[in-house]
Amino acid sequence: MQRLLSILNQRLAAGEPVVSATIATHEGSTPRSAGSKMLRFADGGMAGTVGGGLVEAQVLEAMREVTTGGAPALLSFELTGEMAAGADMVCGGRLRVFLERIAPEDAPLFTELEAHLARGERCLLLTADNGGARSLLLPDGTRGAALPEDAARQARERGSGILAPVLLECGDAAWFLEPWAAPSVLLIVGAGHVSRPTAQVAALAGFQVTVLDDRPEFANRERFPWAREIAVLDGFENCFTGRAPGPDASVVIVTRGHLFDKTALGQALRTPAGYIGMIGSRRKRRAVYDQLLSEGFTLADLERVHCPIGLSIEAETPEEIAVSIVAELIQARAARREA
Repeated sequence: MQRLLSILNQRLAAGEPVVSATIATHEGSTPRSAGSKMLRFADGGMAGTVGGGLVEAQVLEAMREVTTGGAPALLSFELTGEMAAGADMVCGGRLRVFLERIAPEDAPLFTELEAHLARGERCLLLTADNGGARSLLLPDGTRGAALPEDAARQARERGSGILAPVLLECGDAAWFLEPWAAPSVLLIVGAGHVSRPTAQVAALAGFQVTVLDDRPEFANRERFPWAREIAVLDGFENCFTGRAPGPDASVVIVTRGHLFDKTALGQALRTPAGYIGMIGSRRKRRAVYDQLLSEGFTLADLERVHCPIGLSIEAETPEEIAVSIVAELIQARAARREA
């Protein structure tokens, strides 16, 4: 999403209007979930997707009309019959797609949105469904168009904790409420052969990657050009200082030895990280778990850990193991968003 926001801001800065299509709601089997977004530019170019097939073709046609000055629109789709087949769906679902034209004069609002996301902050974007007010709701106030008091209050109440857009009705008006958040954080403890492809695949899958190790010859930008941050530690005893993972963050422990793994795992279990995974055999897991139990950790604590890490796909090479790890990260991230 941040990539699309960056593209949007580049186009707006160049004085070009952009039409945005966002899946507002989805039910049943659909090619993409709520929050998926596609941009269409005045020159006919596009970025992002709302799922392909006949749905996307119809959305693109409607976006063309909005590009030339048409009003915002909320399109509804029943994915049955030919449309379901076109989306490669065995059985259909329902979805609604919100279309809006974003003009160059809206650039300051979206530039500010991008700046807040870069700082890891969460924002709510509220757009009137008639193409009127567009406001950015921040912890310290509201930017953009002035909002009716009831609309602002209901948007903040309804928007608390949502991970996908919602349609908000307030009196005679209707609003499209869209949450924006920085990508899920992934902390990779260890910078060896497995962590390198894991960082690359995770970055491609939309995670914000930080790599932690105590060896500068391994933890460096040359080996990890995809990471947002690379930190060389004095040791693994305080590896999360200043970057404690929150409920939407993931921790992958792939150090060079089980003693370092145990040290990192003990610290990870003291955080509310949404996913904790540790590489290693069942024999190694048993040895590490026994040590942690002797230090006061409980079986409930250890049940949080994915070990052996990754989905079971008979992976052998570092690259294959990376695919299995990131697949499990994606699965866990999706489960958090559905919770």
